[in-house]
Parts: sequence; C-alpha cells; structure tokens
Amino acid sequence: MKLSLPTINIAGLAKAPVLIFLLFLKYRLYVLLLGIFIILSGACNQNPKSVPGLARISVDLSEARTGKLSEFFEPHIEYIWLEDGSEEAQLNAGLQKVLFHEGRIYTLDIFGCKCIHIFDKSGKYLSKIDAYGEGPGQYLDFDDLAVVDEELVLLGVFPRKIMWFSLEGDYLRELTFREQLGPGVFSEFDQRFYLYTETRDPEDYFVKSFNKSFQDTIKHFPYHPEKLYGHHSGRNYFQKSQKNLYYGMTFLDTIYQVEKRNFVPKLVFDFGKYAQDPEELKRIDHPVEKINFLNNSAKLYFTGQYLVSEKQLYTYLKYEKKVYNLFFDRDKQQTLLLQDRILDDIDGGFDPFMFIYSFGPGKVGVKVPGRDLYEVLMEKKANMGKAEFESWVTNQGKNFAETAMAARDSENPVLIVYRLK
Repeated sequence: MKLSLPTINIAGLAKAPVLIFLLFLKYRLYVLLLGIFIILSGACNQNPKSVPGLARISVDLSEARTGKLSEFFEPHIEYIWLEDGSEEAQLNAGLQKVLFHEGRIYTLDIFGCKCIHIFDKSGKYLSKIDAYGEGPGQYLDFDDLAVVDEELVLLGVFPRKIMWFSLEGDYLRELTFREQLGPGVFSEFDQRFYLYTETRDPEDYFVKSFNKSFQDTIKHFPYHPEKLYGHHSGRNYFQKSQKNLYYGMTFLDTIYQVEKRNFVPKLVFDFGKYAQDPEELKRIDHPVEKINFLNNSAKLYFTGQYLVSEKQLYTYLKYEKKVYNLFFDRDKQQTLLLQDRILDDIDGGFDPFMFIYSFGPGKVGVKVPGRDLYEVLMEKKANMGKAEFESWVTNQGKNFAETAMAARDSENPVLIVYRLK
C-alpha cells in the first residue's frame, strides 16, 4: 500500500528567528505521519479474518480427509425419480437447473430440448414449456427461471426479453430490452431482480438489479480490464439462504451478501501456497489451451459453484485434476476439506462425489440416472449377506431401495435431496 502525504511547504516562512522552531514542528509532523503510515500499512496487510463481518476460509490441502454425510446434513435423504416417458425428454443430458416450488418441480433443459419440464413433488410428469421460435411468446435460448408472485419468469432470454408464464406453463406476457440481460434471481428479501450478464465493455457492469417492473436500475461490479474473468454463464453465481442473497464469481476470491441493495463482502478464500497465479492464466490466449490447463494443471481458485446456508458454505475445488469438497462452518469459522466420495452414513445408499444443485434455500443435491442408482443397489446386495441386505432394504435403506427398483430401467434422473444443517 502507498500512502500519499501532502507536501509540507515552508518556503517563505523560514525566517531566522523561527526557523529552528518550524524545523522542529516538521520533524514532529513527519514522525506522526510515519506512525499513521505504519498503522495503515498494517491495516492493508491484516489477516482478512480480523475484518468485522468478513469470514476467512483458509484452505490447506494437507488437512484433507474422508468424510460422512451426517457431518453436514440433516438425518433424512429424499429420492425423487423424474418420470417422463416421452422419447424427447432428454432429462439426463440437460437439467442445468432444478427449481422446487409449492409442490411442483421445474427442470430447465437449456442445451437439449430447450424446454422446461413440470413435475409434481413426487416426480410425476405434468406438462412442459416448449416455446422454441422467433415470434412473440417464443424464445431461441434461455438461461434461468424465477418464481415471482406465483408466476414463472424466464430470464436470460434470446431474443432480448423477459417472459412470464403461469405455474402450469401457459404463456402470459413478455417485455423486450435493448440490452442483453442474463441469468439471475428474484430476491424476496428486498423485492428486486438481480441479473448477471457477461461483459467485456469497460463501461459496463456484470450485475444489474431491478424492481419488479424492471425499472429503478442499479449497477454493480464494473468490468476492470486488468482483472481475470472467465467465459462463464453465471447461472450459479447467485445463491440464497433462508435469510440472505449471495453472489460469488469465478476467479474472484470473495463471496458477497446483499445488504440494503449493496454487495457486502462476507466470505473470502485464502488458498495460500496452493493458489493459482492469475497472471499465468492471463498469459494463455487460446481457449482450448486454457480449458486444458484448467482441467489438468490449474491450482486452487474459486469456481463460482457454491451452496450456502446460515451455518455452512459448500463449494468444490480442483487442484491438478483432483477434486475436493469444502465445507466451511460459519459459526465455528472452521474449514473442512474432504477428498474422495462422501460416505452416506445416513441411510447407507449413494455416496456422492460433490453437490451441484440448489433446489431451494438449504436444500441441495445431485441427480443420478435411474439405471445407475439400481446398479449401486445391486452392488450392495452382492456385498452384503442375504439377511443383512433384507434388513437394510426394509429399514434404513428403504427409500433408496424402493426408488432404485422403480427407476431400474430408466435413463431419467433420480434427484437426491439433502438438507444442509
């Protein structure tokens, strides 16, 4: 940190009778300013953990260990098989987002059918939004979905517009824009939309927020040419807990919390000696080379994929091909780093690699094809004795076993739902 001190001009004042006195004052002022400089320098280099309200997440790969689900999740796991028997379902290829709302499940297939499937809470197929096209009430692409005032709001739409549908999937209306608006969320905490749009314009901002009528625009996070940014969709950058809205962006080491329409730093990663040097990434110009580097050689950096509750933060990290699950206890200010699959000691069913879906505040999970889940069941049967297996499938593993059996011939996914403590 550099401290710019005002120039002390004594020209014209250094008359003989007062010269010594003024020099003495200059010396005392110099000592005072030097002391202030030392204090401010210490403040710039202080440990982030000492900043009020900012939690420091320290990561040391040498402390990684194996872990169990019961350490981080409530003692109940829910299994929901999405039963869509249509040939064009493609549910396992897409599902970039899964939204739970009022007894319904909405699945966004952005790259497959470009449609939204609607299921009841048990996974029974009800209907879908399939409005691909270039006319009114249609879209060529979309990125995200929010529920506002019991209506579905389609975000990140191309051509540039916002679209509204009923909870049953009927088209209602749309609003066109001159600028592109990307994925995001509606925050019930302050009744505003927060939308992310990738930009490379020095005069533009990554995040814009609007009231419900898409007026009263507030801009956040200006683009800085000297910073490292990736070409990412931003679909996971916004996450909700029960009480707050958060924002975290790939390659940035800080997760922010929205407070009174401002983004306040709340959690900061300290990767120490394991951190990826951003300058090394900046020097790689070719997109394929950069992807290969990130997949095979990169050190630790924040991926922009995370889940959060009032008590915990979860994210996964990669270090030279190896994946780690990170849980941060916000109350104890403690980082727990896990390697390998996480043991399901709650019902003895599926051992997950990582968690990628936020189904709602505090509700997270994974998706597994029905056939794959059935194979796990058969492996358990082969490894257990007959009596032990029969006892397990009728008691602790009943929900897992019943779902795996029902979905045994299906490529459609089973959603496995966990609740963060």
